[in-house]
Amino acid sequence: MEAINHLLDTFGSNPLYLAAALLLALLLPILASHLFSHGGNGSKPGSLPSWKGIPFLGNTIQYIVDNGSFISRASLALQTREIVQFYLGPTKAFLIVGPQNVQALFRTTKTPSVSSDKFNLMTQDALMCYTKEDVAKYANDKTGRLAEPNQGSMATHQGPRYWYGMHHQMKSLSQISTTSRLTGKFLGFFSERVQQYPLGEPVTVNLYHFMRTTMAGAAIRALTGHRLLDRIGEEKMLDAFWDYDSIVINLLYALPKWMDPRPWRIRARAQAMCLEWLKNEFDVVSDLGNEEDDVDWHPVLGLRFFREYLQWVKRTGHADETRAGQVLGFLLGINANSIPIAAWALMEIIQDRGLWKEVQKEAESVFEINTTTGQRTLNVQKMMSLPLLQSVYVEALRLHVSVNVTREVVGQTATIAGHELPKHSLVQAPTRIALYNEKAWGTVGHVASEFWAYRHIKYTDVRDESGKATRKAEFAMAAGPNDFFPYGGGVSMCPGRHFAKQEIMATIAVMVTTFDIEMIEWMSFDGKTKSDRPAQENPSYSGSASMPPDRDMKVCWTRRV
Repeated sequence: MEAINHLLDTFGSNPLYLAAALLLALLLPILASHLFSHGGNGSKPGSLPSWKGIPFLGNTIQYIVDNGSFISRASLALQTREIVQFYLGPTKAFLIVGPQNVQALFRTTKTPSVSSDKFNLMTQDALMCYTKEDVAKYANDKTGRLAEPNQGSMATHQGPRYWYGMHHQMKSLSQISTTSRLTGKFLGFFSERVQQYPLGEPVTVNLYHFMRTTMAGAAIRALTGHRLLDRIGEEKMLDAFWDYDSIVINLLYALPKWMDPRPWRIRARAQAMCLEWLKNEFDVVSDLGNEEDDVDWHPVLGLRFFREYLQWVKRTGHADETRAGQVLGFLLGINANSIPIAAWALMEIIQDRGLWKEVQKEAESVFEINTTTGQRTLNVQKMMSLPLLQSVYVEALRLHVSVNVTREVVGQTATIAGHELPKHSLVQAPTRIALYNEKAWGTVGHVASEFWAYRHIKYTDVRDESGKATRKAEFAMAAGPNDFFPYGGGVSMCPGRHFAKQEIMATIAVMVTTFDIEMIEWMSFDGKTKSDRPAQENPSYSGSASMPPDRDMKVCWTRRV
């Protein structure tokens, strides 16, 4: 009771901490039987000291309500070791660092020792509105995601292979043809919006608000077609989506509805909008099965990949509520990470006039002009090879992604960092620790925790026919691939990562070549009052995805082309 009273005295009426106190009261007897070791030995990893001295559940409480501070505290413990253990509720969990250990976490085999299924089931239930019956279909499917089932799994399996079916459908999102179509449609819709600004006239804009509306609207239309936003109303749908995005963590570590009903109301509102479009637009046209259904992009059915996925979900007997949740999940996937990263990158570029000029000059080189129509077209393939733009993209992603990549030990044990981890324990690789690792990313004069646009640039001497040497910039990531995993890894790596990269880089290229932009001042997040400080990361997103800015940037831009 002393620990519970300390928590309540410290944090008062905050509902998350009140819930943590309740959790502590309920689970303390269960966890009291576990012995914690604060020193490592030959076979057992050392434990992370309990937060604020609260026994047994201190780390769980901080993990849930202040994940950023938890990871910062854990990173200190991981400076002298590659693995540390703690309890997440009654479950033993391990945090790992180091390229070899991350690689072991992502390794794919026919008899996997670790799996992402448990976390995926959690997101299906909490975030994507799956019915309990549909969650059970995946929970009971032990056959895996690969074409060849996990060894021995088919002996007791009945019905469709849900994990494989989902993975097979989602794989096409990572194909070049699908990514190119999606990027092309996004660019078309985004460019239409920016061209609506008057040529040569200064306009005052709140940058992040612009990104959250214009960029999100273009991405949703590119994926789903026009009718979702047109039927619901674009402003109404985007408001519901961004409200939903703001309570993702609340849903993942959800309190009972009677304790905190707000996140569930927000989720239900967004889900209902997706369901309305599905039942009254998508299903009506899709069930007709006409020839238009075969086009690459349909105004009602959206991108071919998207409609084929939704048709598979319906064909395999998922409930309508689950199907609507899938749509909501897609909206989260194409917006929640890419838009904050694009905004951070633009904010950095706008504040550095030298960098602005260099990025603008580089981006202008990959726009092509139709001599007949005068239309500007971005050559995406050439854009993807621009060294400075790539470096800016990687740097923004590196600094502003915070995901605790999670696996469950499903074998009898899993050997990671020289330790045998028990079955049903969790293993997490925090991107924040890996992406801020000074040894991997730091360089003279530029610590890993700061944005430096040229961190991933190297220069080589190129000689012409006369022997004259010029310096050529090339993109070269400052650390290895196992130090850089903002999209996860292994078989469950984010299939939309290629589109996200193209979307972010294309947005930057369009903005710096279309407008001359000058910063005016920092604003509150709602854009209504002047801020006395620059934007910082919104800590409530720690551990979930990209961390958006908690302030907006008021700018004055003038359209130049």
